[in-house]
Amino acid sequence: MADLGELALTFDNLGEASELERGTWPPGAPVGQHPSVTETLPRLLDELDSVGLGATFFVEAINCELYPDALRAIAARGHELGIHGWRHEHWAGLPAEHERSLLLRSRRAFESLGLPARGFRPPGGGLNPSSPVLLLEAGVRWCSPEGHEFGVRDGLAVVSFEWELVDAYHLMDDFAELRVSRGDGDATLSADEAVRRISAGVEAVSRGGGAATVILHPFLMLDPAWWAAARALLARIARLGRDGELAVRTGGALARDLGALR
Repeated sequence: MADLGELALTFDNLGEASELERGTWPPGAPVGQHPSVTETLPRLLDELDSVGLGATFFVEAINCELYPDALRAIAARGHELGIHGWRHEHWAGLPAEHERSLLLRSRRAFESLGLPARGFRPPGGGLNPSSPVLLLEAGVRWCSPEGHEFGVRDGLAVVSFEWELVDAYHLMDDFAELRVSRGDGDATLSADEAVRRISAGVEAVSRGGGAATVILHPFLMLDPAWWAAARALLARIARLGRDGELAVRTGGALARDLGALR
């Protein structure tokens, strides 16, 4: 890769998929009307247009059924779609046959809309020993697990992420145990503190080169404080890109830089 630092800008989750998977979606409640799609996504797409950024949206493939027009809108605005499980299954530990079934079902769902999805991010961040072969078998050419690896492994590009550059890691109670294990304490951060932490990581890449991945979640942007902070972060990333201090990429573009996609 070039000496210039490279940043993959990505977004995770859409709609009620993960709540359906966890069983926390209210029984009998209608689906297909989640505010992360009806409220956040339109203004987020407008914001990305405004600052001139392209991104990868990793979405659960069930959204091809629940929100086909939203997925088409993401692609129509020039962004990339990637697979994030069928409905946000915790990926690490899945039996190989179940993993294969979910990947093939997901691929067919995106194909039914005529939308390519060649990237994959495992919900929870972890892959299985079977994952690389099964991903390639399903037509996936790059993946984005948790870790430090940027390169090509057995024909599959790896564009990894670190928790420090994930908004949910700083903002959600669900990540308390992980924060403690990493020495960050169990308390969540304010929106301003979280954006400072993520911005510091982005600035380090712009100064030191190498590559990194930012992950933001549309459902968290329903909180006005985080929406304001996220807008400031996106504006800062865009400025670094315009000033030639950082190459801001989709995940697929960074994978191409690694030589895995043609």
